[in-house]
Amino acid sequence: MFERKKLDWGEGETSFIEIFGNADKPGFQFAHATGFNALTYKELLEPLSDNFNVRAVDARGHGFTKLKADPQDMYDWKIYCDDLIKSVELFVEKTQKPIILSGHSMGAASAIQVAAIRPDLVSGLVLVDPVLMTNKIKIIFKIGRKYPIFKNFPIIKQGMMMSEATKKRRRNWKNKEEIFNSYKNKLIFKTWTEATIRNYIEGGTELVGDETRLTCDPLWEAATFSSWKHDAMGLIDKLNCPITLLQAEFNSTARGDGPIKLMQQDTVGVHKIVKGSTHFLPMEFPNIIKEEINSLQKRINNEKK
Repeated sequence: MFERKKLDWGEGETSFIEIFGNADKPGFQFAHATGFNALTYKELLEPLSDNFNVRAVDARGHGFTKLKADPQDMYDWKIYCDDLIKSVELFVEKTQKPIILSGHSMGAASAIQVAAIRPDLVSGLVLVDPVLMTNKIKIIFKIGRKYPIFKNFPIIKQGMMMSEATKKRRRNWKNKEEIFNSYKNKLIFKTWTEATIRNYIEGGTELVGDETRLTCDPLWEAATFSSWKHDAMGLIDKLNCPITLLQAEFNSTARGDGPIKLMQQDTVGVHKIVKGSTHFLPMEFPNIIKEEINSLQKRINNEKK
């Protein structure tokens, strides 16, 4: 069972969940997507403790992490990469060996950057529908923000809609049950199990006075969505570890030639488009992801022999 713990590297508390048993087990760390939290992925992560020491950290502005998260200061995702490096450093210090680093969406993009910048920390990558943006798409976003006439360009329109809808999200509720009863009928949660929805709520709410409040400020989440600028794609050619890429069949965020570039870095790596999956692949097909994580560790063990 997960324990809730805290890290502090001098900027405030970073909250994480962990199962650390036998020190001889390999380490596995997971980075969540924008707007979610570590506990959201409990159904995926907890069973992995049979074979791994497992850690999942609440990113800045998410879950129970208390690092400064001012929406006006959110310009790109570098801050998530920097935070992830610090938490992985501390986990590797504890495990005394490099770990498998995994993530979903924004978390997977950050994992790519960490493995490229600090290869000494990472034994392998399991990337679940990472956000990969070509330079062309970045330019389109830049133009779209500067010149409103381009706001109806499909990919710009999608990004703006996500950001604007998030800003309007209700933050304060009577209790967790009210949130659950509202969320379970929403289209966005249609493919989630009830347990996963409840874990998402449990890991991302706090009691404030007589109300239950979402810990992730919708304005911070919206700022993250509208600041998709990051250099995960540009750092792929720096990767030098085993890679597993699990991609959504529908509405994937692994765009352009990102998947091809990843497999060029690991010619015996795994790239699977999971049939029937959406961008919420970890919630829909956790068993497939668990199998691939265990398979990657077996490969790492075999290559050490």
